[in-house]
Amino acid sequence: MVNPTPELDDYWLGWLSDNQGKKAIADQSRSVIQRLNFKEYKPGPVSKQRIFERVKQDAQPQEKTILNRRIWLLAAVLLFTAGIVAALLYFNDTPGEQKASGPVATNVTLKQSNDPGERTQHILPDGSIVDLNAGSVLEYPQSFDAGTRTVKLNGEAFFEVTHDSSRPFKVATENFEVVVLGTQFNINTKQISPTVALVEGKVRLDADASTSLELSPSQMALFNKGNRSFTTTSFDPRAVTGWKDGYLVFREASFSKVLKQLHAWYGVEIAVRNAPTSTDWSYTASFRQESLENVLQSMSLLRHFEYQIKNDSLILSFQ
Repeated sequence: MVNPTPELDDYWLGWLSDNQGKKAIADQSRSVIQRLNFKEYKPGPVSKQRIFERVKQDAQPQEKTILNRRIWLLAAVLLFTAGIVAALLYFNDTPGEQKASGPVATNVTLKQSNDPGERTQHILPDGSIVDLNAGSVLEYPQSFDAGTRTVKLNGEAFFEVTHDSSRPFKVATENFEVVVLGTQFNINTKQISPTVALVEGKVRLDADASTSLELSPSQMALFNKGNRSFTTTSFDPRAVTGWKDGYLVFREASFSKVLKQLHAWYGVEIAVRNAPTSTDWSYTASFRQESLENVLQSMSLLRHFEYQIKNDSLILSFQ
C-alpha cells in the first residue's frame, strides 16, 4: 500500500522471508502501487453550493453517506492493489513451481530450429549463452531443475556455460553426451565424424558406460560412429569456432564441401553446370561478414567460373 500500517509491514516482511525467490516481483508490485495517483476532485462554485444545501438538509445521513463512500473507495483500492500483486505473482512464477492455490505447472521445453543461412544466440535459464549455427536444432527447458542442466543439440553450436558446481551442465546429442561445469566449447554433429572442440575449461564426453573421454583446452575430439570411439587432435580456432563471430572459413575444401558451406551460410539453393571433378578442386580462404557476391567474386578469380544470383538461388557455370 502507499501508506502501510505496522501490521501490514510485519505481514509483508514475513512473506518476503518465506519467498525470497519472489523479491523482484514484490519490488515490481510495490513500484506499481506507489505510482498510483488518484486525481483530486476540486468542485466549482455551483457544486459547492449544491453540497452545502445537501448538508443543511440532512447533515447526519450525509455524513454516513460520505463515510460509506470512503469505505467503499478504500475497499476498491485494496481490491485493485491485491489484483495487481496476484497477477504479477501468477504470470511471473517460474514454470515448474507450485502455485499457492493450484497444481504444479509443467516445465515447458523450448525448441529453436535454424534454417540454412540463419544463426541465432540464446540465453539459457541459468545464464549460459548458446550460439546456434545454421541448419541446427536446440532444445532446452524453460527452467532447469535443482539437480542438472540438460539441453539437446542436433547440428552445431558454441556454448559459454555458467559455472555451477552443484548442477552439472549436459549437452545430449544423438551419439554421445557432453558433461561440463563451466567452460566454452563447440559441438558439431552434422559431420560424418561429430566433433567437440574445447576452447576453455574441461569437459567429459560419454558415449556409453565404457566409452568416455576428458578434453583439455585446445583439444578436439572426433567420434567414430562405426566403432563408437573417440580420437583427439588440435584444431584451428577460426576454422572451427569462427562462424559465431561472422567468419566463413574454407580449409582445403573440396567442391562439394564449398557448396555445402555456401548453402548453409547464405541459405541459397545452388545449381551447377559442368561441375568440376573433386580431384580438381581444393579451396582455402577466410571471409568475415562478406556478402555472397563478394565471396563468389573472390572465389571465381582462382577457380574460374561464372555465377548468377537470383533471389535465393545461385547458378555456378564452369567451362
